[in-house]
Amino acid sequence: MPIFPRPKPSTGVRTLGKAKPTPIEPAVLSAQAWMPIRDLRDGLLIRADGAVVAGLAIAPHSLALKSLREQTQAVQVLTEALNGIDCPWQWLSVYRPVDLNQYLDRVDAVLDATPQGMRRQVLADYLRWATGLVRAGETVERKYYLLLTRTGKEAATDHQSTLTQLIGALQAIRGFQATPLDDARWRELLFLTFHAEQAAMEDIPDSLPRQAPVYHRQREEEAHAFAD
Repeated sequence: MPIFPRPKPSTGVRTLGKAKPTPIEPAVLSAQAWMPIRDLRDGLLIRADGAVVAGLAIAPHSLALKSLREQTQAVQVLTEALNGIDCPWQWLSVYRPVDLNQYLDRVDAVLDATPQGMRRQVLADYLRWATGLVRAGETVERKYYLLLTRTGKEAATDHQSTLTQLIGALQAIRGFQATPLDDARWRELLFLTFHAEQAAMEDIPDSLPRQAPVYHRQREEEAHAFAD
């Protein structure tokens, strides 16, 4: 079975002495028909099956800079917060490529303008090291998300209450940053999911993709014939 099913051909039947019946136009199919997303509004992602997804963007947090007591406390607070969630949830970690070409060009320009000496040697060593990272494909940043899924008419209200409680509980961890996903952050996550290769070179779109225009070949031919 093909991944993208084709519309069924028209079922018009040719008869003698009668005009050809009008062929049945196939249903208009768009890219949105295969997307698992129905809508995005007010910081909530509406899936194709009707489930409502909300979430938090989690900033990277290092436990290595904390004392043993603070590490234990942070783990306990996070564990209690996650155990208090009364709906399905998941951690999501995605990588975003970082384009350092312009930055390396600026460093190279500074290096050219720097006279011989220790400063120039340090800049040259740093430029070689950074260039090696870029060539190895290691210039990426990691983003973390906590996603919650609910169904039912009160899903949006329940999500708002749960996110408020989660943020309040996680504030007990010093330096821990959790931000509710608004529409802009959702678009960034979707862009990283579906267009990871372009994430380093293209800006995040300010809205969801719009439906591509649909052209009817028969109408186009009739329009050209009328113009001639």
